[in-house]
Amino acid sequence: MKKIISASLVVLAATTGFLHGQQPVQAHRRYNYGGYPYYHRYRYPIEPIRYCFPTTQWLVDEDPAYHPQAYSDGYRQGQTSAKKRQKYKPRTAGGEFARGFDDGYYGKQFAGQKNIVPNVIKPYTTTECSLY
Repeated sequence: MKKIISASLVVLAATTGFLHGQQPVQAHRRYNYGGYPYYHRYRYPIEPIRYCFPTTQWLVDEDPAYHPQAYSDGYRQGQTSAKKRQKYKPRTAGGEFARGFDDGYYGKQFAGQKNIVPNVIKPYTTTECSLY
């Protein structure tokens, strides 16, 4: 009986010491071609090189009330609203656009634009990225 207890204590101590000193290890596939849960961004073993570069974009700042075609746009929209028999609503843009809308809605003669504020073109820099 003493031999069985002492032998089991030695085996228990040796097993605990052996398991306690080990770190967990996880195996990985060499190339993960499969789907979930081994999904990668790029399916080939060599991922492409990503490079970014600055580019200049152009923003056209157009005043809705006084841009170069404001009166004619308003006049056309006013005529269209009158043909569709839509209820008159004052335009929130104001300026030449609203004047053109009123003239078109009420069937007045095309008078042309009086005040013109040119469009402002503003450059801005942004970054575009691509794969090489």
